[in-house]
Amino acid sequence: MPPKLERPAPPYQQIANEIRSRISNGDLQAGDLVPSVRSLMRDYGVAIATAQKALSALRAEGYIKPERGVGSLVTTEEERGRAANDRVGKARRTGKVYPTGQYAKITDAGLGEATEQIADALGIKVGSPVIRRVRRTFRADGKPVSASTSYFRGDLAKRAPLLLTSERIREGTFMYVANTLKRNVDAWQDQFEPAIATADQAESLGLDDGALIMLGRNWIYDDAGDVLEYGESITYGRVTYRGRLGD
Repeated sequence: MPPKLERPAPPYQQIANEIRSRISNGDLQAGDLVPSVRSLMRDYGVAIATAQKALSALRAEGYIKPERGVGSLVTTEEERGRAANDRVGKARRTGKVYPTGQYAKITDAGLGEATEQIADALGIKVGSPVIRRVRRTFRADGKPVSASTSYFRGDLAKRAPLLLTSERIREGTFMYVANTLKRNVDAWQDQFEPAIATADQAESLGLDDGALIMLGRNWIYDDAGDVLEYGESITYGRVTYRGRLGD
């Protein structure tokens, strides 16, 4: 029996979700060949554009990679974590968490209340005070490519006052927090999921309603396992992080 699609999630997203789940549960392992565009079209009864979009989303997330003359292969956990590793490594060296050739602006910084999702991420109670820093990242031509909000425990307001300003923090926010608390940055986790932009999300990035975006969540942990920083983001298009050692 052919796989069935459910609504209202877009068909390409359902296909990507199923392949991602097969990778996560070990049904598809590193080096395995994932279904081709033709196979997805046949098995799911979708158009070529839908099948291509599903595979593109998985490539953007780092779950698969193209192999010339073969097809798309499942990546290793190391490969999936490399982009995040490069991002955090660059941030440790320069305080920058955005690609070369782009720049960011802090558009809002202040105190708020933790929603259920934010509270769960930071390990605090719902409604507890949190510090939030809202950032928008732009290309050199001024076009916005991403918007993100970083959250920190509210009890850092007095100890780390720069979090409440729109000033750039030279060493980066999580390193600033780690240094303030005399902790060591130990680990991180990034999650990305393709989605269709809502009206508000589209407006924030100057997109048409219904544009394809990536929803991101990220956690930075210290060596005690506590979350130093939790972030949520929306990104349009492909974002590449690169740099040189010593930058």
